[in-house]
Amino acid sequence: MSRTSLTRAEAAERAALLQSLSYQVHLDLSQVDAPTFRSRTRILFTCARPGASSWVDALPRRVRSVMLNGRPLEYGSDTGRIHLPELAAVNELTVDGDYDFSTCGQGLHRFVDPADQEVYVYSHLQADHAPRVFACFDQPDLKATFEISVRVPAAWTVLSNGRLDRRHRSGPDVLTEVHRFTPTPPISTYLVAVAAGPWASWTAGGPASVPLGVHSRRSLAGHVDSPVLFEQLGAGIEFFAKAFASPYPFAKLDLCFVPEFNFGAMENAGCVLAAETFVFDRAVTRHAHRRRCEMIFHELAHQWFGNLVTFRWWDDLWLNEAFATWAGIHAQTQITEYAEAWADFTAGKKAMAYAQDQSPSTHPVVADIPDLSAVATAFDALTYHKGASVLRQLVAHLGLDGFLAGMRRYFATYSYGTAGHTEMISVLQEAAGDDLTAWSRSWLHSAGLTEIRADFSLDHTGRFTRFDLLQEPAGSLRPHRLAVGVYAEDRCGALVRVARHEVDVEGARTSVEALIGHRPGLLVLPNDGDMTYCRIVLDARSADEIIHRIGHLSDPMARSLCWTAAWEMVRHRELPPRRFLTMVICGLQAETQIGVVQRLLRQAATLLGAYTEQGWARARGWPALVDHLLDLATRQDTGADHRLVSVRAVADAALTSAQLDVVRDWFHRAVLAGRPVDEDLRWRLARALVAHGDAVDPIIDGMTGAGERRVERIKASVPAVDAKQWAWNAILGSGRPAQIGALASGFVHPAQHHLIASFAERYVRDIPPLLVGSGDAEPARAAATLMFPTWSVSGRTLAEVDRMLGDGRSPLLRRLVGQARDELALSVGLAARDAAGGAAEPVVQVGGGE
Repeated sequence: MSRTSLTRAEAAERAALLQSLSYQVHLDLSQVDAPTFRSRTRILFTCARPGASSWVDALPRRVRSVMLNGRPLEYGSDTGRIHLPELAAVNELTVDGDYDFSTCGQGLHRFVDPADQEVYVYSHLQADHAPRVFACFDQPDLKATFEISVRVPAAWTVLSNGRLDRRHRSGPDVLTEVHRFTPTPPISTYLVAVAAGPWASWTAGGPASVPLGVHSRRSLAGHVDSPVLFEQLGAGIEFFAKAFASPYPFAKLDLCFVPEFNFGAMENAGCVLAAETFVFDRAVTRHAHRRRCEMIFHELAHQWFGNLVTFRWWDDLWLNEAFATWAGIHAQTQITEYAEAWADFTAGKKAMAYAQDQSPSTHPVVADIPDLSAVATAFDALTYHKGASVLRQLVAHLGLDGFLAGMRRYFATYSYGTAGHTEMISVLQEAAGDDLTAWSRSWLHSAGLTEIRADFSLDHTGRFTRFDLLQEPAGSLRPHRLAVGVYAEDRCGALVRVARHEVDVEGARTSVEALIGHRPGLLVLPNDGDMTYCRIVLDARSADEIIHRIGHLSDPMARSLCWTAAWEMVRHRELPPRRFLTMVICGLQAETQIGVVQRLLRQAATLLGAYTEQGWARARGWPALVDHLLDLATRQDTGADHRLVSVRAVADAALTSAQLDVVRDWFHRAVLAGRPVDEDLRWRLARALVAHGDAVDPIIDGMTGAGERRVERIKASVPAVDAKQWAWNAILGSGRPAQIGALASGFVHPAQHHLIASFAERYVRDIPPLLVGSGDAEPARAAATLMFPTWSVSGRTLAEVDRMLGDGRSPLLRRLVGQARDELALSVGLAARDAAGGAAEPVVQVGGGE
């Protein structure tokens, strides 16, 4: 069925017409082996103009009946809409039909656990998938109360938005039960949740008597650290309720880890669903624990930002995501051990926003979403990470107390209703007594990344006689509240801050009088503390200093800012890629934030795979990096997190025979530095050996945890054309994003770029029809994004991609891979530049020097 995409104008018209909505939804999931489930929806609503017509959204496989105010309606539409003629002042609509279970994470997803063959079902309705489960007026501003009931096998547990009211067996069928839930407060259709199956469950009491639940598949129950999760859930609820002066808005809170989830988590009202990657059934780093805590706080913040107060239309998605991102990290810094969370954000997620904001695919934080088909592309780094950075700048501008005072007023005024950014700015202005009109225009409604650099002069004693901050506009100049830091060497050789001054930057040049007379130290750092959102351009002396001595910087945020500044200098052709590799090797061991270390290794892989001449990368660059990582992995003084990350990176990038011998030894002995190698790491090591020619069957025989996805990744890694052909065809034919992800991660390897070069042409030929034929289905999106030919950095590939995107066959494809195309163009230019001038750069040496 081809669904007509709801437009912003249509949504506004329908919202003005329909009022006072309530739903009763009954799902029959008792036939667990059937391809469909039965869904019956009863909707009560009023109409502002009796006699008018409207429609309800529904995507059933088969309609059993449609009744409006006691009279039957025909359903023969292929648009996903049921026409509702001649509405009364008060209306009752019932839609009864059979709907398809999903295998791609859209609608009601069905999963069979390979460990024990148990069946699990869960919903994912954002942004427009609710009509795949029940008939509804599917737009965020038509909030309604929901009474949910679900029939399931008797051994199952069911979770939904409300509390479980009662469960009972009815009629002659003693093998099934009906679970009925208490009515919800008004929520949007995309926030309705159902998760059903034989869950392993833990319960606890939260603050203010909020019942808490944690749930997972039974086969993962031994890995769920429920005490830690309950502690974080309770602390987050208490923190946000106090910060926003608004109690937790729903009757209970469940956190359910679900299989094959396409996203990190989903904030359904009172029933958060999260990916199983957050169940740690393997060795993980402190960063993984911090990220899970951030996820929990992010989804908790959504219970206020998005669920209690909801945006009217998807233009204001950032009111959900940017605020939840900011609030989640802010809470971590205030009430957990993760005081460095903002520094981690700066080097990771914020750097992602910088990249997108400098590409043709950039857009303002308040995006233009004309219809539902454009929504998916708004879930990006600009909405989440630039949005959170802009809020951090707003906090710097208003002060935390002023900002929170405005948000308290926002929740008090619009609870259980809808509001947009205009209302949000208005309450902040009222609370702070500050006109934010110009600020809003500059930060929320204009795209692009401004650059800020220091421009100064020194006298004969080496002191500042002039210190200015220069702002290069991104379309227009922006106001910035920021700080400038000066760092010098202390007696122990560490680089420490010796001067800092906050200043308001308004135009192209701003004088910082307070720094005149100070010495410049070894590093001058604009935006010290990362209060604003801008690209820092370091002066030449500071840049030279941090290449070799970034590990001497004692402040985690200062290091993050310097790592990000240096990476941006590479991308702007201001720093040769090979010098950044030197910086990574010099500073990797001293970097205390393991999340930053992981980000640096991804950047180094990008640099060696795309930004440098490939003959040098294979012969010198990759071996130098991997040798350094081998050194870190085997040294006695290396911490457990650094060792784990280093070993993973070695497995992914080992190229020389000596390096592979070490990997083979780790794999066969299953011991590293005197400690057993866990199952997850052994599979990663196995993949490295297979990618270099070891036979698949002898490698995986006898290994534990041989899940389908792990085996598929191994088989896609085989260095043979027929194996790559098999993987490619499997990706094109797959209906499961999780399978596509596994195959895609095996398909590309640093040693195999020559082997898969021809698949760049296959991408151009095969992917557009896949998207056109499947609409907005998640598997097609996954194939388009994950298989983009990043491995083929050449002018020919770029020309083919441009031809594909320019033929107009799939506007969706341009939205999905526009940034990847821009990254390919950047890679082509940087690699050519490196090939022309790279020989002049010193060869990287292991041990911290050039």
